[in-house]
Amino acid sequence: MTDLPFNSRYRGVAQRVTVSPAGEETVFLGRRIIPDRARFVPLDRHRTLEGDRVDQIAAGAYGDPLLYWRICDANGDDDTLAACKPPGRLLIAPQPLEVASNG
Repeated sequence: MTDLPFNSRYRGVAQRVTVSPAGEETVFLGRRIIPDRARFVPLDRHRTLEGDRVDQIAAGAYGDPLLYWRICDANGDDDTLAACKPPGRLLIAPQPLEVASNG
């Protein structure tokens, strides 16, 4: 397994190894624990409109649509398709925990 991209939600997650009865090793990523929502410090806020997508909001807030998972984590969403619903919902685009004062 190689290093994951900087914008991956799994960057920094420990790699694990399991060995089959035949002796074959399989490398996989360990569990990713989502931080408590109280730890997130807002960088930006976005009131959703009909048709908004969380990757588009991430592109506006961070300049990278692949960082959508930060918005989902901060707002308690595990379904990216429902993250912008209902229209009018206020979403927080958080500072990265690596730079937030309580991260």
